[in-house]
Amino acid sequence: MGLQRELATMAMSATPLPGKQNFLEELGVMTPVPAVRGSIGAVAHEPFEAFELKRMFDLLVAFTIADFPSGTGCSDYFNPFSPWYNVFYGAYGLRSYKRDGNPWGLRSDGRPDVEEMLEIPRLDYNFLTAGELGCPASRMCFEVLDVELGRQGAWHHADVGCVIPSGLHRLQDADAPDLTYYAVFGVPEEDYLMGGRESYEPVRMRGRMYWRPVAERLTLAWGGLCPDTPDGQALMRTILDTMTPHYAGG
Repeated sequence: MGLQRELATMAMSATPLPGKQNFLEELGVMTPVPAVRGSIGAVAHEPFEAFELKRMFDLLVAFTIADFPSGTGCSDYFNPFSPWYNVFYGAYGLRSYKRDGNPWGLRSDGRPDVEEMLEIPRLDYNFLTAGELGCPASRMCFEVLDVELGRQGAWHHADVGCVIPSGLHRLQDADAPDLTYYAVFGVPEEDYLMGGRESYEPVRMRGRMYWRPVAERLTLAWGGLCPDTPDGQALMRTILDTMTPHYAGG
């Protein structure tokens, strides 16, 4: 195990940090994130409060990322030649503070509100990931290209095609990054930026999100997002096949 990979595993496993609380776990709602081949094998649990987010919900993000290939100092999250480029998978917990009392992502008549749910990956990729890695606001490019809704048992789901800002960047282009993020992702390899590739470049992704209410004002969501390439979508199918047994019976 390389030193940077060991540091990443320790940093992810140490979450939530002191003073932070996993409100899902406190309510007995589990968020399993099973390993698939190519993932790091550690899971982070990051809580964000509504006031911190300037949104009408508390957010819990349970996630894992790509492993660190031998000989590199960063996760394949930064590798544009890997199906793991910019990939997260895992679960979200949302504690709603909407005035109507409804869980996030649900209307008063029980119908899904996909626009509310898409606010979560938009926030995650623009601000909680690329932004914390120094992405300037002018390059935060999350855009939904297409959405198809469906239902599987108690779960609503959305198949989504989108564009996201990559986390890959040159250090000199980073605008006040949170240095603790490099403990998890490592420092991007210079070789990945050769050939005129831009920092925080737009990347086409495709994935699926499932969600349903699990308690008063509380929504559980799970799924993943992978590059919109043949290899990326093969990985997406593997992620869903691996996660479904842990959630579909809930």
